[in-house]
Amino acid sequence: MRALLAAGLERALFHPLKLLPSETVTRIGAGLARGVVPRLYPHLQERAMATFRALRPDLDPEAATAESWGNIAASFAEMSRILRFWEEGRVEVVGEAHLRAARTAGPLLLAGLHLGNPEVLGLTLAKLGLRPVGVATRQPSDFREQVITDIRLRGGGRMIRADRGAGRPAIRVLEGRQETLLFWMDDYIGGVVRGPSLGRGPRTEGNIPYAVRLARLTGCAIVPGFVERLPGTRFRTHFLPPVALPPEGSLEEGAAALDAVVDAVVRERLTQWLFTISWRPG
Repeated sequence: MRALLAAGLERALFHPLKLLPSETVTRIGAGLARGVVPRLYPHLQERAMATFRALRPDLDPEAATAESWGNIAASFAEMSRILRFWEEGRVEVVGEAHLRAARTAGPLLLAGLHLGNPEVLGLTLAKLGLRPVGVATRQPSDFREQVITDIRLRGGGRMIRADRGAGRPAIRVLEGRQETLLFWMDDYIGGVVRGPSLGRGPRTEGNIPYAVRLARLTGCAIVPGFVERLPGTRFRTHFLPPVALPPEGSLEEGAAALDAVVDAVVRERLTQWLFTISWRPG
């Protein structure tokens, strides 16, 4: 019942929100988070507070959870306006030189994280002319699937469905060197957030070790990227230096090197991580 109520609210608000200024849309989304969402999902509220206690004991768990819900709900509300963000001057970019250097040297895998409003990440790649190809899982509702797919295609990207057959088209993207493979390191499968480790031990399955396998197969650079939400409806897209994988190391050593980078990024910005409400220890 809670899921149906949330899906109905999302569907009902989407088209009216298109008609409002972007800043208003963000405020409405964040306001709904404060007034509605925690009541719909009290178990996720408790889980998020436990996550902050475990991973960021320096933060007040109640305040941090409220900020986390605000970012999540604002991100969903912003889907109605996101294709206008670049032209409205709402996105700044840090680290573009890392992308350009990696693209010049060879294939490029963008190791994405679901921070800030994650859809801004693919939009940034497209606007920089780097032609993103996202490895995408299906959204939890048909309506959201339709909305997200439309945003990604109209925004200048395309998608590979994240299933057992995704490996070959992903390798073709990398070997073709005309597009950028956008591969999420914090994959959420079967109710489990598989990466980054966040104190749970080395990642032996999921997208982090798979990205290392792709790098071994194709020689691609792995460049971490994420979006930081700024005050107002503004965003900063970060691209970090390519991850230095051990040249002769094992898959486990390579995964540990990549995990160490993305783990630190997520911990520092835990209130803006979309999976804070879903993460579990162990």
